[in-house]
Amino acid sequence: MFSHLDIVEFVLDRGLAGRSVEWFTLHEKAGEPGGIEGMNTTMSKTRITQRRRWLIRGQVQGVGFRPYVYRLAQEAHLTGWVRNNCDGVIIEAQGQEQHLAGFIKILSENLPPSAHIQDIVDTMMAPVSDEHDFHIEVSDSHGIPAAAITPDMALCAECRRELLEASNRRYQYGLITCTNCGPRYSIIRDIPYDRPATTMAKFEMCPACRQEYGAPADRRFHAQPIACHDCGPQVSLVDAHGENIPGEPVAQAAGMLRAGKILAIKGIGGFHLAARADESQVVRQLRQVKKRDAKPLALMCRNISDAQRFIKICAEAKAALESPEAPIVLALRQSDAPVAAEVADNNCRLGVMLPYTPLHHLLFAQLDDTIPALIMTSGNVTDEPLAITNTEAIERLGGLCDGFLWHNRPIARCVDDSVVLDLGSAQSPIPIRRSRGFVPAALTLPHGYDGTGLCLGGELKNTVALVRNSQVILSEHLGDLNNNLARQHFIQTIEDLCRLYKITPEFIAHDTHPMYISAQYAVRLAQRWNAQLIAVQHHHAHAAAVLAEHAVNEPVLALIADGTGLGLDGTGWGCELLRTRSDEFQRLASLNPILLPGGDMAAKDIRRSALAILYQTFGSEAHELAAARRLVPDDGERQMLTVMLEHKVQCITSSSAGRLFDGIAALLGLCVSNSFEAEAPMALESAATQGSAGRAPEKLWDVFRDEHDVERLDLRPLFRYVLKQLEQDIPATALAALFHVQFAAAWEDIITRTARKENLNTIVLAGGVFANQILLNDLIHRMSRHGLTVLRNEKVPPNDGGLALGQALIAVARRKASTFRAPKAEMECAPCA
Repeated sequence: MFSHLDIVEFVLDRGLAGRSVEWFTLHEKAGEPGGIEGMNTTMSKTRITQRRRWLIRGQVQGVGFRPYVYRLAQEAHLTGWVRNNCDGVIIEAQGQEQHLAGFIKILSENLPPSAHIQDIVDTMMAPVSDEHDFHIEVSDSHGIPAAAITPDMALCAECRRELLEASNRRYQYGLITCTNCGPRYSIIRDIPYDRPATTMAKFEMCPACRQEYGAPADRRFHAQPIACHDCGPQVSLVDAHGENIPGEPVAQAAGMLRAGKILAIKGIGGFHLAARADESQVVRQLRQVKKRDAKPLALMCRNISDAQRFIKICAEAKAALESPEAPIVLALRQSDAPVAAEVADNNCRLGVMLPYTPLHHLLFAQLDDTIPALIMTSGNVTDEPLAITNTEAIERLGGLCDGFLWHNRPIARCVDDSVVLDLGSAQSPIPIRRSRGFVPAALTLPHGYDGTGLCLGGELKNTVALVRNSQVILSEHLGDLNNNLARQHFIQTIEDLCRLYKITPEFIAHDTHPMYISAQYAVRLAQRWNAQLIAVQHHHAHAAAVLAEHAVNEPVLALIADGTGLGLDGTGWGCELLRTRSDEFQRLASLNPILLPGGDMAAKDIRRSALAILYQTFGSEAHELAAARRLVPDDGERQMLTVMLEHKVQCITSSSAGRLFDGIAALLGLCVSNSFEAEAPMALESAATQGSAGRAPEKLWDVFRDEHDVERLDLRPLFRYVLKQLEQDIPATALAALFHVQFAAAWEDIITRTARKENLNTIVLAGGVFANQILLNDLIHRMSRHGLTVLRNEKVPPNDGGLALGQALIAVARRKASTFRAPKAEMECAPCA
C-alpha cells in the first residue's frame, strides 16, 4: 500500500496533479502509463491533498502581508497558518495541489503595495489531519533576525479619504494609519514586527480598534500601529515653552502659520520647522534662528497641481512625489513660482514634497488656497540631527519657533526626509539623500556571501551599512561627523542597527583617510569585536556602489568626480578615471592637480581655489592679475596666499573636481564662499542653465602623461579663454555654460580613447559632482553616441551617502578572495595598518 506522501511524490513527478482516482484506475486497466497498481482509495475521491511550507524573505513585515496571506488562503480553501519570524514570514498551507499552486502564484505576483519578496524557500510537508481552518499565529521571535524592516510610508489614499470624511470614526484623527501606510522603521524596537515591539506598545486598543485588528476583511487586520481618537496617541498644540494653547490644535496651528509664525511640527521621523513660503520677512527670520544663511529650504505643497506651480517635473519625478516614499524632489523652478526669493536664492531649483502624514493633510485642509506651499525644513540647527522627542524639541527648538504641533507617539529613531533630483528627459530621478521611505530596505550584493560586517562610510553625508550575508542594510542619512550631535547619532545608529539585527560584525570597512572620524572609530570597534579591519579607497568605493546597484562583476571604466578623497599617493583625489571591479582598481587618468593654499580651508573659502587656478595657469604673476585683485582686494592677504603657493607651504595637492567648480564659480563672480557644501557648484550650474556656450573653440584643453603614466587633463587653455572673455564683459552665464560643455567634451575624449584601448564598453559615473544635472546628462549623451553603456546611481546617492554600500561590496569581494591583502599604499594610508 502506498503512503499519502508516496502518491503525492508520484503525481508531482509525472505532472498528474489533480487527477481523480477513477482516472488512474481507467488508465491502469487500459495498460496505459500513469496507473498505480493497488492504489489505496483512502485518497480523496476527486483530488490529492498536499501540505506545503514556504519561508518568504524580503520586505514582508509591517506591510499587511500576513492579512493578505490569510485572505488568499481563505479564497483558495486552504487550511494551515501564517506567522512572522526572524527570517521573514512562514506559511504552512494544506489543500488541493492546484489550489496551493494558484495560491503561491497569486501571492508572488500580486503583493500588497509596499511588500517585496526577496526569495521563497518551498518545502513539502506531511499532511495534517483534523485541520479545519487557516489562521494567523503568534510571531516567533527566536533566532537571528533576517527579515527586512519596512520603511516608513506616506499616508495612503484610503486613510486620507477617511481622515477627511466627516462620517468616519477617524475623521480628523491626526495619526490615522493602516497596513498600507504610516510609520514602520521609525517606531520599531525589535524584530519580528509586532505591536509590543514598537513604540505603540503602551497604547491599548479600544474595542472598536481590536475588532478591526481581528477582522480578516478589514484593511486594518493585524495593522500594528492601529489607533483612533479613543485609544491612540493624541495631537496637541503648545507654545514655545510647552504650555497648552487652547482650541482645536490643527486649526489653531494653521492660524499661526497664516499670521507668519514659525511652528515645529512632529512628523514620522522627527520634527520640521514650518512657515509661510511666500513672505520674505518670515523666511529671513527662519533662516536667522536656524542659522542657515543660504542653503535652500524645502517646500511642502498640498497636492501635485500646486507643486507644478513651483517646479517643472517629468513623469518620473511626478511619480516619485506621489509615491509611498514621498521624497523631496529637486527640480527646475517655474519662473513665476509664488515663493519668496529667500527660500532658494541664486538657485535654479526648488525642493518640493507633498504631505505624507495625516497632520500635514489636516494642516493644508485648514489653510486656504492663498497659501499653496509651506516651508517644511528639518527641525534642527544646521548640521545637527533632527529632534525626535517632545522634551528634546523644547530644549533644542524652543528658541527657534513660536509653538509646537506635536503628538505623544514616541519616535524610536530620527529619520530625515529623502531627497531626489529630477533629471528630466524621462529618466528616473537620482537620489541625493536616502532616508525616510527608503531605509532600511536591503540592497543585494551581486555575488553570494556568508557572513556579517559593518561599513562606516565617510565623513560628510555619512551613512553606515550592515552586511548580512548577501544583503546590505544601509542606514538613514546621519549627517556630517564634524558636528558633535551628528557624531553621537552616528555611534547610536551603529549600536541600534547591530542590536536590532543581532549582528556582531566579522569585519569593519572604512575609508582610508586616517583623519576621518569614521575611520578612527572603526579601529575602536574592530578591537571591541575582534573584527577584521578593511580600508577602502574613497573613489573605489564610489565606483563600487554603482557596481553593487547594477549587479556588475566584470571590469568597467569609472569616472569619479567629487570634492575630495585620499588617494593612494597621499594626495587629494577628486576627478579620476579608474579601471575597476569590485576587488581592485587602477588609476588611468585624472584632472591635472592644483595646489590648494590652506588645504581643506579652500572647501569653504573658494577664493583660494580660484587663486590656485590662476597660479597654475599664470605662475607667480597670478597675484597681480585683475581677476586676483577682484577675488582678494587686500594686497597683504593676496600676497600671503601667493607665497604659500610659491613655496608650497600649508598647501595640499588636489585633483578635485569639486574645488575646480568652486574656483570657476569664484572667478565668474557667482560666489565667494561655500556657506554650505556645494553652494558654489550649484550657483555655477544655475548660471549655466541661463546661458549658452555660444561660438567657442572646439577644444580648450590639453592632455599629457605624468611620470606614473597617468593621463592628465590640463584645462589651462580653458582658464585663459574664460579670463579673456571676462575682460570683454561676456556674461558669466555664457561662460558657466561654456565651462560645462568643455569639461564634458574633454572627458568624452579621454574616456572614449581609453575604452577602446582597454576594450571596455561600460562606463560608471559617480561622485557628488554628478548631482549636477547638466554635466550628468551631457556625459550620458556623449558616451551613448559612442555606443558605450553608462551606469549611474539609481538607488543610493552619488555623493558620500553611497560610500558605505561601495565599501560593503569591496570588503566582501576581498574576504571571498582566498589571499586577501590590501594594496601596500592603501595600508600605509589607513589608521588600521
